[in-house]
Amino acid sequence: MLRRIDITDPWRSLDRDFWPEDLPFGRKTVVYGHNGSGKSTLAELLLSLSEGEGATGAVWEDENRHPTRTSAGGAPPSLSMAVFTRRWVKANLSAFLDGKSASAIVTLGKEAIDAKDEEARLVAKIAQLHDERRKAEAQHKLATSEINKLVRDVQERIVSQLKEFDYNYYTKNRFSVSRVQSDLRNHKGDRPNSDAHAEALRRLAEGAPASLPNITPPPTGVAGHLAILSELLAMSPTRMAIEALNANSSAQTWVEQGLTLHKELDRCLFCDGEISNHRRNQLALHFDESWLKIRGQAQALLTAVTTEKEALHAWKSGLPDAARVTSTLQVDYQGAIEQVQRAVDERVTALEAVESALKAKVANPSATPLAPEWSVLASAPSTAAIDQVVTEQNDEAARYADVTARYKQTVLDHLVGSQSDAFRRLEEQAGGLATIRENTVKAADLAERRLSEVRQAQFTTKDMANTLTKDLARVYGKGHLTVAVTPDGKSYACRRGNKPSTDLSDGERMTLSLLYFLRKLQDEQAPGGHPSQRIVVVDDPSSSLDREAVFATHQWLIDSLKNYGQYVILTHDFSLLRLFLKSHKNAWGKSMKEIREGNTEEKNFPRVSFLEMYATSVNGERRSKVGELPRVLLNSTSEYAYLFSMVMAGIADPEDHERLFLLPNAARRVLEVFASYKAPHRSDFLQQLETLVSSQEGEPYRDVYDFCNRYSHGEGNESIDVLDARAVSRQIRRCMEFLRSVDSEHFDRMCKATNLEPTILP
Repeated sequence: MLRRIDITDPWRSLDRDFWPEDLPFGRKTVVYGHNGSGKSTLAELLLSLSEGEGATGAVWEDENRHPTRTSAGGAPPSLSMAVFTRRWVKANLSAFLDGKSASAIVTLGKEAIDAKDEEARLVAKIAQLHDERRKAEAQHKLATSEINKLVRDVQERIVSQLKEFDYNYYTKNRFSVSRVQSDLRNHKGDRPNSDAHAEALRRLAEGAPASLPNITPPPTGVAGHLAILSELLAMSPTRMAIEALNANSSAQTWVEQGLTLHKELDRCLFCDGEISNHRRNQLALHFDESWLKIRGQAQALLTAVTTEKEALHAWKSGLPDAARVTSTLQVDYQGAIEQVQRAVDERVTALEAVESALKAKVANPSATPLAPEWSVLASAPSTAAIDQVVTEQNDEAARYADVTARYKQTVLDHLVGSQSDAFRRLEEQAGGLATIRENTVKAADLAERRLSEVRQAQFTTKDMANTLTKDLARVYGKGHLTVAVTPDGKSYACRRGNKPSTDLSDGERMTLSLLYFLRKLQDEQAPGGHPSQRIVVVDDPSSSLDREAVFATHQWLIDSLKNYGQYVILTHDFSLLRLFLKSHKNAWGKSMKEIREGNTEEKNFPRVSFLEMYATSVNGERRSKVGELPRVLLNSTSEYAYLFSMVMAGIADPEDHERLFLLPNAARRVLEVFASYKAPHRSDFLQQLETLVSSQEGEPYRDVYDFCNRYSHGEGNESIDVLDARAVSRQIRRCMEFLRSVDSEHFDRMCKATNLEPTILP
């Protein structure tokens, strides 16, 4: 038997030491816990162990407190344990409970069970093979689609990229899908990369290259005139210079111009001073014939230098623009142009230096400026590199048809070659998938023939069908559901009246599943032998049942499980808990008395045990714990009182309350019961709550409605998300304040009934 179990590694919401050593399972055990408390997790752990494939490492403690360790994937000391869970139902009865087809798969009897196992294996294998075939077909279809897409994409790119360069040749008729497929499959030639492909398209887009004019030689004539430059700049006039004007070019120019203006005048136009003959003689000596001759020579040479400088500028500007040169020659052309421009700039610089010296000599023939370096002017800039580019471009223009054919082939080779490997891989993949599809079809045919043979070995009996029908009638108090042998006599079908049951409710599914589970235990020859050596675990037997069915299920479970060595019922149904408390009251009382009197065996493994599972927070994570059944659950005649006390306890101690994870749902459940009593004329909880909230002036508790509508959960599956009450502690308090504001007298009476102080809520 199982006294308690622990795990060696965290698994789902369970952690090591989740089960206290002093809280054992009994021979008859009921574990109560709200949704999200971890009951189903515990049941799944026990189911995995019963199947010999433990979900995690565990420590199994028997009724004598002897521990046995099992590793993940291992089995407990005995496999004589049967566990009823949702997963068991899904694995064993999903097709039988599927009302759409009312397919009869439930079979009992050893031979039928053995055949049923083989049938299940074959059905699974056939389903797997069909699934593999469908997957292969889908993947083959996808691969074929990808092949077609790739081929059409290559075709489209060939036509779209090359048609504008040869409208009549690059068409979809000439480059058909079949031709492109063949080219992709058989391509073995060059595979130009994307850069070469882009370059070829650019060259094609440029069109025919323009013919360029031959380059004329640059001007160089001034160098022959500069041989006298140094001598000219060093010349000085032979006249007697006036010291006041000497070395003052501005004054020289001003006085020279003044002589012309005052040629016939005796007085100065500017200062009205007398112009004497002596002064005129001085000026004549200063501006003598040699002075004017030097200036004239300097002026003539200056004109030649300026003319050549301007000619060089014009020649440089007249070179062909780089935009006229094809892209393949532009780099060479740009380098040649820059080289020539640097040579021209050197010469222009030298000419400007000469020009500056000559201007100084013209302004003042008496000045003797130094002659600048002008040897660079002795030779013309080389145009060989430019001439080479011009020759190549003109040659390319003459061979344009051959060049464009090469570029078109480059584009075509890239478009086909870059996709040929991918095309061949897709074709190989499609061929492999076609082979898989054919092989799975053949294997499925063989398995289906074997399945037909296995199904012939299955049988059922009318007596067992009648037994299941009586069980259903006992639970529901009426015979609306029956189990009958199928016309072929091989299995059972569930019927509603005279028709196949095609609309089983969740409660009917649960009841029929549990009936089958227990009747199957009676019929099968499983390890463990006698029922007194077996353990039976049932998770949530009353889920989705109405009140009358819960009552019948309770009694039926007691009768069905009484001969088993140990049974454990896990439930979230408060009504079922109360029924078990009542039916086991005497046995539980005797057990508790013997424990108080020091009976060690009874303490270690009592006749009856009532426990609770609940979720709590450990280091900020949700963890499940096993604990004693709270006293308030024993004393409360309704779930409402228990939930009321639990929520109030959470408000009193919001930091350390063990069941913090349950409080949001518990608060909502309290309001559900309260609202159904206060507003029974509305059809559902939120409508009832809306009525109560809106009835108060100013709707001060609108936040309570929002909380219940958004942040808490009603009854649902074990796996629902639960909220950390610390995050919503204020909303929980507001829920109870709202209840008190609607009916303070009821609030006070509930506090009294649950031994709570109303002052917990200020």
